[in-house]
Amino acid sequence: MPGVLPGLGLCVWIVYVLDRVIDGVGQSKEGLDRRHAFHRRWRWVLMILVVVASVWAGWLALWTVPSGLLWQCASLGVLMLLYLILFPAAGGGRFRWIVMPLTCLGTMSLAHTLPFSPAFQLLMIVLSVGILALLIFRSLHQRLMTALSKDVVGGLLFALGCLAWTSFSLEGGEALSGTIELLLLSVLFISNLTGISSRESQGRWLASGFGTVGGVLMLVFTGRISGSLGVLAGATAGGLVLLVLLNRKRETMSADAFRVWADLAVLVPVLGLLIRA
Repeated sequence: MPGVLPGLGLCVWIVYVLDRVIDGVGQSKEGLDRRHAFHRRWRWVLMILVVVASVWAGWLALWTVPSGLLWQCASLGVLMLLYLILFPAAGGGRFRWIVMPLTCLGTMSLAHTLPFSPAFQLLMIVLSVGILALLIFRSLHQRLMTALSKDVVGGLLFALGCLAWTSFSLEGGEALSGTIELLLLSVLFISNLTGISSRESQGRWLASGFGTVGGVLMLVFTGRISGSLGVLAGATAGGLVLLVLLNRKRETMSADAFRVWADLAVLVPVLGLLIRA
């Protein structure tokens, strides 16, 4: 549907830039890698572009995509705020103490005034209050960061974003299919992110990914789930295999080159699905 894919692309880019810019706040230039140094050097230009992209995404959300999809993505946006509070904004600064509280208060106000369902309003208010509590109580914040990995949370959020349209268009459909799709994409994205940051963690997630793919294919072969999920499982397996092969060549390439190739490996499922379509 018009507006869905451009909106997804804009939101992902906005989150990526904010993640990098906030990471560089309060850090010395010597302690930044190439990506963070670039975002710090051009942060004001990038933030202007973020504002433009946000206006564009907002226009698509309000006048192009279906209203039901808008509200579903709004709930995901609150989870994105929680991610930004837990990780990039963990060091403090104006974003943590000014922007985030104002955003949370604005979210609670919108949840109360816009035509949301009572359950959705309650969810938004509870999440906003939880984020404010994390801002105030530093010990709670540190405990939650210890329990959660940035790579795991990021991979799960990216999978939820990619599946927002699917879950909306199949609303009222089989819940099992949506859960399987979320599992497949999550293990692929998390394997990508952990491979960039921690080789040891990636090994565990790759094993989990192959186990998930094997389980899904078994359910397809026994006729318990739709064959279309087998297509997604096979495409996901292709991405996981490429990540394994890439990991073996890790020592022969730079960190930046490895990052680029790891991201390209994740695109294999997209190409596989386009070919089958």
